[in-house]
Parts: sequence; C-alpha cells; structure tokens
Amino acid sequence: MVSSSAVIALFFVAPVAFAFNFPFESNQLKDSDVGNNSDIAFGKLPVDNSPRCKSYPGYEGWPSYDRWSVFNVSLNGALLKGIPPAAACYEGEYKDAAKCAIVRRRQGDALFAKEDPLIPFGQWQLDNPCPVPSLNVTPPLVECKLISFPAYVVNASTVKDIQLAVNFARNNRIRLTIKNTGHDWIGRNTGGGALQVWVHRLKAFEYLPSVQIAQYKGQAARVGAALEQHELYSNMGKANVTLMATGSATVGAYGGFMQGGGFSYVTSKYGLMADQVLALEVVTADGRFVHTDPEDNADLFWAIRGGGPGNFGIVTSAIVKAYPTTTVARTDFNFQTGPISTNSTTTVRVSNETFWKGVSVYFSHNLRINDAKGVMWNFIDTQAPSRVNPERTFLLRNQITKPGVTVEEMKDLIAPLIKDLNDVGIPLPNPEPRFWKTYADYGSPPGGPSGATSSGRFGSRLIPRSNLENPKSETFLATIASIRSFVEEGGYSHHSVDYSPSYETAGYPGSNSAVSPHLRNAVMHMTGYDTTQYTPDLTDEEWKASHARLDSYVQKWRDVSPGSGAYMNEVDTEEPNFQDSLYGRNYDRLLRIKQQRDPWSAFYAVMGVGSEKWKVEGTRGLPTQQGRLCRVDA
Repeated sequence: MVSSSAVIALFFVAPVAFAFNFPFESNQLKDSDVGNNSDIAFGKLPVDNSPRCKSYPGYEGWPSYDRWSVFNVSLNGALLKGIPPAAACYEGEYKDAAKCAIVRRRQGDALFAKEDPLIPFGQWQLDNPCPVPSLNVTPPLVECKLISFPAYVVNASTVKDIQLAVNFARNNRIRLTIKNTGHDWIGRNTGGGALQVWVHRLKAFEYLPSVQIAQYKGQAARVGAALEQHELYSNMGKANVTLMATGSATVGAYGGFMQGGGFSYVTSKYGLMADQVLALEVVTADGRFVHTDPEDNADLFWAIRGGGPGNFGIVTSAIVKAYPTTTVARTDFNFQTGPISTNSTTTVRVSNETFWKGVSVYFSHNLRINDAKGVMWNFIDTQAPSRVNPERTFLLRNQITKPGVTVEEMKDLIAPLIKDLNDVGIPLPNPEPRFWKTYADYGSPPGGPSGATSSGRFGSRLIPRSNLENPKSETFLATIASIRSFVEEGGYSHHSVDYSPSYETAGYPGSNSAVSPHLRNAVMHMTGYDTTQYTPDLTDEEWKASHARLDSYVQKWRDVSPGSGAYMNEVDTEEPNFQDSLYGRNYDRLLRIKQQRDPWSAFYAVMGVGSEKWKVEGTRGLPTQQGRLCRVDA
C-alpha cells in the first residue's frame, strides 16, 4: 500500500500525462518501448476503416502464432489462451478430471466465475458454447465451441498491459472486450474471437482526508477500478467513512457499474456511483494513458460517468467523494395470498383483491419515502396453482432503507404506510427496524461474499416521478395495472428498486455528466424476469417465442411511461430504440465524443454509443456475441 502523502504529492506534482493513483499505473507504455513493432504502436490518424469486419480466428488478417508470441513477450507472459473451464470435461488436450469436478461443483457460483479470466456470468450471451456435460459423459472437444469465446486474454496487472492490449487489438482490428468479475446482463464483457482485457487485479484503496479537485474540496478516496463491492465496504469501514457501494457483493465498484450510472441502497441521499467521481485515470482508444477531471479531458470525464461501460476507454482507477459515517435503518415486511411459512410477525396473509390493493397502497408512498431520502426495494413473486395451492399465489417482499436515522425515526417514517395498509385490510404491525451503526456494517455480507451466475433474461423500465404523484390519477392506476398484468397474467416475478437520483442529489460534479435524464427523473426502476432459462437445450424457436412473450408484457410498462427509458446496467439486450431509452438527449453529444476519441471503433459494447453501426454475424438472429463483429453500413 502506498502512503497517502506520497501518492498525493505524486498526483499533484507530476504532469497530467503521467499522473497516476497507484503503483500499477506507474508502469506505462512509452514510445521507446514500441520501437519498430507496428502491432503495439499507438494510434495515429488518419484512420483506415475499409475492412468491413473485425479480425476473427480462421479469417484472413488474423495474426499468426508468431505475432501472438511476440505480443506475449511484450506482456511478460501475461497473455492467456481463451479456454473456458468446462473444456476440462471434454475429450481432448484440455481434459482434466480434477478440474472438471470443480467445474461441475461450482459452475453456478459467482465466486468461481468472477475469478476466471474468460467466462461471463451468463453464457447464454455466447449461445452456451461449451456447456458442462452430464455426469459420466465426456464429449469430444469439437462440441465445446472454443471459437465462440474470446480468443486470448490479457491478464492485466499494470497500465502498460492494458495499453499493449488496446494497441494490439486496434492495430490488428480485433474485437476488444473487458472483464473484471463478469457481472453483465447483456454481453458487453465477452465476444467471440475477441482479445479480452482482464482487469481483475487492479485492486487498491487509499483514503484521502482532504483533496481539492476543480471546485470540490473535502475528503475522498482513491479506488482501483477492479475493487469489488465487498472490498469497498471493508475499506470504508477501516477508513471510518461512507462511500457509495451497491448491495451485490461481487460487482466491481468503479468500473462498468459506475459507467452505467450505478445505484445503491442510499442513492436517494448520496446519488449514483457516477456522481461520486472526482477524477479518473483512463487508457483511451489510441493506447494513451490520460487523467480526466472536470477541467482536464473534460469531454471524456463527462462521457465515462454514465455514458456506458467499455466504450470510451478502460478506467484503471478513480478518485471519489467520501462522506462521514452514517447510521442505516431498514424496515422489512411481507404480505401474501398463500400460507405463511416465515416470520408471522412481519408477514400476513390476505385475499387476492386485498393483496393488489396493498400493492397500490405500497407504491403510493414511493415519493414520500424517496423525498425523505429513503429507498424502497421489493419483489412481487407469484407461484402457479399446485396441488397444495389450487389458486395462483402472490407475495410482496419489501425492504425500505434509509441512512442517517435512529430506529424510532425509521418507525415514524414507515408508520403512515403501515396505517394505509391496515386500512385496506392488511393487518401488519409497524415492524421493529433493523439498525446498523455504519453503512460499511450494513453492506458487509455475513460470512463473506456469495452469489450465483445466471442463464435468465429480463426486461426493465424507469418509471418517472409524474407517474406516481397522484395515487388517484389514471397514470398511477395504469402503472399499477401494468405491474399486476405482468405478474398475474404473465406469471412473471416483478422487482423494483425505488430511488431518486435527481440532479440536485447528484451535486458537484455529478449533475454535469452523461447519466441519462430518464434515470435522473425516475423514482422507480422496474425489472421483470423471464420464467425460461436460456440453457443449451432451448431451441431457437423457443428462445425467440419466450422472449417475445416477456417483451409483450414489458411493453405495457413502456406504454404507461412514454418518454422514459431503461437503466442500461439492467436492461434487455433487445431494448427498442436503445439510443433514446438508455441515453436520452445525451446520445448525440456522446456520439460526437465517441467519434472524436475512438475513430477506429477500437471499443465496442452491446447497445453502447455507436454500436448501431455494427452487428454480430452468425447468431441465427439471436442477440448473442459468439460471431464475427462486422459493420452494417459497409
């Protein structure tokens, strides 16, 4: 760990081009390192965009084995071949019974996936190219489609490694992808035949008691882009401060999550993850390492904060706001139509019609709780009829969180909601809130981080404040009806996190960023989950039909919120009109920055700015990433 005084002196004295936060950023690629090796040369203008497609294994233009070997030498051996763990279960050169046993046991474990340099959390994004075989079955290796994965991975431990990867991929027109832990719902962190940059080792933290950056003066922290949320909570606890962090323990804190906005259980008070950033260190598309803040490289600073992951550069670290410690209180309760098998003091059973009256009452308190700087988190689950329960059952699970309050203050906040639920026939008491002395305590998972991978798909929608202002209005009633239809008719689970990341809450410099205006105006972020698992045994027809049915119900959410959009970190990969839905009025400005900063299209991300000019071929019409990336306008 570098001492605080040493890092501060280096940051403010060194020229901007060579500024850095952590030792892994001090090792940078220099022009003298390049020599005559055109594969790793920095980007120059003019740009030759004549080839229609990115290079792909087996096609003309793919670098030879010798060139990959020379590239690996420049990386000091950090280049890995793109072999998925499941290949150990196939007959061939990668067969390994011990490794296969581990894969069989841990294939659905987030902790396993995040420590692998290659695989994403959802392998449906690559058309499930190398599924784990059934027990006692060893298929031939040809059935594990290695070409569908990134061809090589740079196991980056320095900025120089990242610069080399960007230069090699750009100069050889190879698709470039970026992975930290692998959390991504739409396939931005993987791609067939790509060169993948694994930034998982870029972990560091430094508390700064006082900094001045542009107009900001106060306490802050330096954070490595690969820090996971549970690591961020641990560090903030040691530093005795509050930092923004989400509840998913293994999500990277200030990489792609921040670049898509990034919300938290305390967002209504402190803003989004993107709002916390005061400065960024970035490897850009030309391979250069630059510092950005409100005054230096201000266009990149604006774009990266909310303008989409993996599309404007590779962030290696950030300086972010820090706040004094805060208490956190949370109220949990449930109501349902089926038999109660959980804590009967916080769960009650009601009729179907009373249940849906309760849902309406529950969301009628959204604005009051958001305006009080609280956050509502909920699931509306449903179970199909069964022998035990001949009728479809429904369950609302709720958590309401607020920072900076005592237990009694939290009970007072919840009391009007409980009263209104009681009045419609839901006999809940006002539950005793749970209480944490600090946000670090709240976010630290008991027993350490955990989680699972996913083979499911979903849709999402941001519901604006205007929809929930008047519980008697047609707009409010139509919004609740769309939720009911989704669950009751569709048979899907509905989830929402209801927070208010307004411009006012964002503060400086957060309010001046590329975060979508749709997100700024929202007070409800809805997601709905398909009942189908997109596993290898699903036919193309079943895949398309299942998604079409789900989307028909998500469309009802879009219909009741015209002019709004979706949250880009949790969105359907086939979201209609993604340019407006994910970016709003910021899209045109972002596109200009993209064209200026990355005329080579070195960076591509699914539904990223400028991605409409590209398509993945060979996917049979599925929204997957295993094929060759080609231009659509050539």
